[in-house]
Amino acid sequence: MTTPVANAAVAVEVAYEDPHYLVLNKAGGRVVQPGRGHQNDALLNGLMASRFGPELRKLGARRDFGVIHRLDRDTSGALLVARTVPGYDGLRSAFTERRVEKDYLVLVDPAPGSPSGRVDLPLREVERAGVRLAVPDPAGQPAHTAWRQVAAGPKHAMLACRISTGRLHQIRVHLTEGVGVQIMGDRVYRVDEPPDTSSKAMRLAGPMHLHAWRLGFPHPVTDRPEQHRIEPPPSFLSAMAECGLQPVSDQ
Repeated sequence: MTTPVANAAVAVEVAYEDPHYLVLNKAGGRVVQPGRGHQNDALLNGLMASRFGPELRKLGARRDFGVIHRLDRDTSGALLVARTVPGYDGLRSAFTERRVEKDYLVLVDPAPGSPSGRVDLPLREVERAGVRLAVPDPAGQPAHTAWRQVAAGPKHAMLACRISTGRLHQIRVHLTEGVGVQIMGDRVYRVDEPPDTSSKAMRLAGPMHLHAWRLGFPHPVTDRPEQHRIEPPPSFLSAMAECGLQPVSDQ
């Protein structure tokens, strides 16, 4: 990957700043790294224009300009970015060794038939109509999602999901295929139907109510336990109220 172009027009919200890493509050609808159709408007373009740009350039392409992990374009919430070589290497090792706890909040329709569960469904990436998707495949990469219901309304529910793997669109596929519920606002993955990548579906997409709520991990240098939490965006909270759900308490 070439050095991303700096773009000060891309807003960057820093939720927490450590000498070795940042926790960003990523907005839904924003891609993390430059790519097809998003060469100049990714979150990393905005970071390059911020005061952290010189640090990320020093990390270079070899260390992904500090990007430790990714969130889907339509997913909001907590995103880790390294500032130093020890920060990147330590956090990358924590992800590889699955020492990172990743918790998400999601609004679904309908409410699931049980209060909690776990989906162990291997996934494979495919491309359809120029869009990358994930599909269940016994020969695919292992993927694991634990979920529990934390709030319910007449027709909808809020789930807390913890993933121990980080596959493309993992929670979206696991909830539709493994639980039989659909994430509110997701127009691509649908219950009992194949993924829809039509231009109409893509235009209708968002806001999708899937939020990266908490990250827990060992500090990359001191190894002390770190935990960071970002509350859902206003659109998520408004949808909760419309569905008759109460805000989730500290879980």
